Amino acid sequence: MTLLATACSGGTDSVDQAAGGGFGFVQQASNSDFVPLANRTPAPDLTGPTVAGPDLDLADFRGKILVVNFWASWCAPCRAETPGLVKLAADSPGVAFVGVNEKDNLSAAKAFIQDNNVTYPSIVDRIGTLAARWPVPPGLPSTFVLDSKGRLAARFTGGVLPGDLTPVLTRLRAET
Repeated sequence: MTLLATACSGGTDSVDQAAGGGFGFVQQASNSDFVPLANRTPAPDLTGPTVAGPDLDLADFRGKILVVNFWASWCAPCRAETPGLVKLAADSPGVAFVGVNEKDNLSAAKAFIQDNNVTYPSIVDRIGTLAARWPVPPGLPSTFVLDSKGRLAARFTGGVLPGDLTPVLTRLRAET
């Protein structure tokens, strides 16, 4: 019997990027990664029209901790996590929240935002080209936390709860 061992590639192709290659993520818990301060890199550019219409650029949030949530109205875990994100956004002064609506019908996205009382803006990524620049694993949702300098500090894959995000926000607040 022959036993073969394989290892993950250290390259920078799209598979490695989806897994966090090159971004310095260190797994903290299942579906949760954090980047130590010394290893953080700038978040990829993210700008575009919002579901409500006007363009938005993440660079406009420099100086604030920023939570970026990739979601879609058709995504069951996205629907489950949204009420908690909305509440956390309301309860977290000084922290900005931005959604990125992925591969969704614009009218469905608007209805989702209205039905869930989402108060923060969501950039439209109709065909996934914006998400392709980020270390977003296949499937939704994915949530990133940027430090006040616009660097990737944490990533959550799958649905995220306020109890998961709160310690990260507290840790980032303590860094400033």
